Amino acid sequence: MTDSSPEFYPASTSSSEDSPECRNSSSETLKICQVCGQPAHGFHFGAVTCRACAAFFRIENCSSDFQFDRDLISTSKQVPPSLATFLGRPQFIILCDPESAATPSDITFIDLSDLMKKTKKLLVSKSSIPQAPGQNRLRKLSMAVCFDRFMNAEDGDFQEITKIGLKETISFWEHDVLAVAEWLTHLDEFQELDQQSKLKFLKTIWYVLNRCEKLTRTAMFMKNKNLSKWDDTSIFVAEDCKLDLKKMELDIGCLTNYSVEQIAYYIEGVGDWSCFRPLQCILDLDPTEVELNYMMAQISFSYAAKELTGDLTEIAEKFLQLLADDLHNYYIREMNTSRYSDRILKMMKVNNAIMKTIFDRREKMEIAKTFDIFHVEFSEPDMFKYIY
Repeated sequence: MTDSSPEFYPASTSSSEDSPECRNSSSETLKICQVCGQPAHGFHFGAVTCRACAAFFRIENCSSDFQFDRDLISTSKQVPPSLATFLGRPQFIILCDPESAATPSDITFIDLSDLMKKTKKLLVSKSSIPQAPGQNRLRKLSMAVCFDRFMNAEDGDFQEITKIGLKETISFWEHDVLAVAEWLTHLDEFQELDQQSKLKFLKTIWYVLNRCEKLTRTAMFMKNKNLSKWDDTSIFVAEDCKLDLKKMELDIGCLTNYSVEQIAYYIEGVGDWSCFRPLQCILDLDPTEVELNYMMAQISFSYAAKELTGDLTEIAEKFLQLLADDLHNYYIREMNTSRYSDRILKMMKVNNAIMKTIFDRREKMEIAKTFDIFHVEFSEPDMFKYIY
């Protein structure tokens, strides 16, 4: 062995084996590879071996935990990466061409100035304020929506919509915003606000309130038909029309460069059906018209109290308290019951289910913005920041 060869340290032995002959025999043994009998190089992997045998053992799997699973993140439990993880792109757009993403020249601008003019006029119009002295606030709000119609209607009473493009979409938005504006005018305390505050409330809650209203219309019609479960077909988008989701044809060319199939994940009623889950909760509750209006007011002003700041938050909380007092009086005086906590819990269950779908959709829209799925801008961006 050369000077560079490692030193050998024989294992300790008992006194009976401490003779020079034993030491010489042990030393000779340690100089021989225990695998092939060739001159040894040293201790490798728990044995005296030559370089060749040591290299062989190095590429073999260890029978123990030696040099295995020593990382902080266990490799033995790691799930093989999916195609989406490997490519760094979500599964729903793996096959989408990055060149199809929106560019500044593709952006569609939607001007809502005419709608805002109509809305402002409606909010300040004295003729739209109902004259109903002696009625509480919830009864007055009930005058703005007519859910009873859906309790006594037939399929043929509604216009069926099967094709939706940009024109139809804008028409729906206009109907929804004006309907919410009219509903708000039925609240006396809301009429006392200045015009800027009224618009702030309207722009904040119109989407939440209208979603609740669409689900309620559909649930009331289902109740009329004695349907215990939604059949995944029609949703009542207005007082006089319904949307057949099975026959619906979408034209989204003005909103995105992708096809409907590619971004179905983002489109409610196509690849996203979570927004219709609260329907079953509404059917189980079987609410009265006053309870429905309280639910709509509670979900709207609670949302406004979180989204708005300063005095507007306090105003929203004041509205909630006033409407809660009216609901109490409704149960005590009209329903002749003082035990209504179970009804309140069920109503809050419905509202929580609706809000969950809204927040889930907000997360999806954040993903869409990250990948430039939609190329649309609005003259009133605050009203659509969680929609597109």
